[in-house]
Amino acid sequence: MERVLGDVSRQARDAGILAVVPSAAVAALPARLQTQFVVANSISYETWQRIRRFMGGPRSGLASAAVMRADGRAAFSEARHRVTSSALGAALASPRAAVEAMVADLVARNQFIDRPVAGRPAGEILLAFGLDKGGRQSSCKAILACINQAHSCSRDNAILFGVFPCQKDDYPSLAAMAELYAPDLEDLRTNGVSVAGVTRPVHLVLLGHYSFTTSFDGHAGASSRFPCVYCCCLAHITASTLKLIPDFAIYGSLQDGSRAVRVPRTLLQKTVVADLFANGPLAALQDPPPITDTLSYVRRPLMVFGPQDIVPMPLHITLRVSPWLLFLGVEAVAFDSGPDRAKEYLAALPAALRLNVGVSPAPYWGGTFEGKACHKIGRRLAAVCDVLDGFVPQARASAYRQACSLWTDLLPVLNRATAFAANERSTFLRQAAKVVDLLRSSFEWARITPKLHVLACHAADWIDTYGSLGLFSEQGLEAWHGYFNQNASGFAAGSFLESCVRLVQRAAVCRGPGDSAFNRGKRRAPASPDARCAKRSGDVRTARARVAAGLGTRQSAACADADTVNADKWSSNVYVAAVCKIATYRAGSESTTGPTAVASAAASVAEAAVTAENLQLLEGAETMCLEALLEDYVA
Repeated sequence: MERVLGDVSRQARDAGILAVVPSAAVAALPARLQTQFVVANSISYETWQRIRRFMGGPRSGLASAAVMRADGRAAFSEARHRVTSSALGAALASPRAAVEAMVADLVARNQFIDRPVAGRPAGEILLAFGLDKGGRQSSCKAILACINQAHSCSRDNAILFGVFPCQKDDYPSLAAMAELYAPDLEDLRTNGVSVAGVTRPVHLVLLGHYSFTTSFDGHAGASSRFPCVYCCCLAHITASTLKLIPDFAIYGSLQDGSRAVRVPRTLLQKTVVADLFANGPLAALQDPPPITDTLSYVRRPLMVFGPQDIVPMPLHITLRVSPWLLFLGVEAVAFDSGPDRAKEYLAALPAALRLNVGVSPAPYWGGTFEGKACHKIGRRLAAVCDVLDGFVPQARASAYRQACSLWTDLLPVLNRATAFAANERSTFLRQAAKVVDLLRSSFEWARITPKLHVLACHAADWIDTYGSLGLFSEQGLEAWHGYFNQNASGFAAGSFLESCVRLVQRAAVCRGPGDSAFNRGKRRAPASPDARCAKRSGDVRTARARVAAGLGTRQSAACADADTVNADKWSSNVYVAAVCKIATYRAGSESTTGPTAVASAAASVAEAAVTAENLQLLEGAETMCLEALLEDYVA
């Protein structure tokens, strides 16, 4: 504040004019808005009093410290801001009051946006419930995001209604947490909310990463025979699958690409499973039903959500697929040119990533990238394709470049928080199916994962129903972890649970209305897509151009050395995983293509199933080896 006012006075003195403080404008700010500012920025009342004196005391229009203290006590005691705590964590006492206050504010300021959904009543409130585990000190954050606003996935626009200290987010932990908030969410979904004396219905959807949604749903997860929460397709056709499910052909498989959906899941199926497991998990049943009845549901769902009400995790698909394409390129070199050429390719790839893409590989678990790095990789995969061209045959390089181009086109639809027109939705449907089918047909060793399956088969259906994927992004949920980490000193308390209570309280009080009337300056227009990306090779915003121009990379010598060490370790880890996977695939392929041909089609299917089962076991061994290799780098 002192620096800003000092700059104003200096500029006025240099211009030969009189500098004034707009006290009338400041006086128009209500005390509650000033309280929100103080709470959001961790300003003590003593510091606030100093700022008020510096700006002219009573003539400044700012509320006094006594008024601010009184208003702060009133704010924390309001029903929508009250927080309760137990041994499990801290949560809002009344999520209903918080939702009603947010919706009433949006309606009063004409910022409420109707999001019509086919088959749903008009004027309903579209709420997204999500939960995620993370943070420097592990805890689960639970949010409610109102989709009926412009930036629904923003952290400031989401209601943080619970923080639960935990070490795992497995089913037992989630079940214990759900006892605190599930009744309130069911009440919202059943009875709606009251806005201006009118009861509006609430449509609740579930968002989060794959492991959370499956655990919350009572599903067995990615290791199950039916890994998809939207349809009943199988993960792999193995010998044991043939024994349990003789008519497996009616279900399809993830490896069928865009043609995998044959038997969609329904809300009735999930309701039956919830009743079946009302008294415990599948293991507790004396006479367990066949897998064709349970469809890989092994526990009671904590809340029953229809398959059409589970968000297809746009952010986590982005964070998974972009690095996966890098690994696929390494596997392609190992498959076509051998391990030695793969090692040479991995010697050139980190330099391209750092200089052309702008990301630095780090040896995290599985070699994954975090944050904005995945978005950068997705936008600039052409630089990776240029390196790959010299290591694989032309046909393979062309297929890889086409897949990368399609993925780059899909990214804006996955991450842009806006509603899309019919032509954009149809284009997304065609491109999402094409990229997965291309990967399956051109890279024979590649496996279609549940996230790729959701992208090809279910993400487009969600866009057709709700109009957007980015509006339901998990970004706001993930941002709370960073906010808690960065402001840990402001939440310091006698115990971690007390820190969680302070976080929920501050998030409740400082959640402002977000109206443009409170922005008294000229707002910057949003930038067009890729506006800040370099358009030519000599642009000094790129690391390669800066090095060529002799300007350096804006890194200290220590940081550059650390990046080099991390890149070498990352290359070593990826090389071991890629070579192991290709060797595993070749071993499985040779077992089915020997001199003795299979006589009948049924025998061929059984042989392929045995091979797939062997590959699955070998992949499990590969995962264990990679985990041991990266043990020192697991956070």
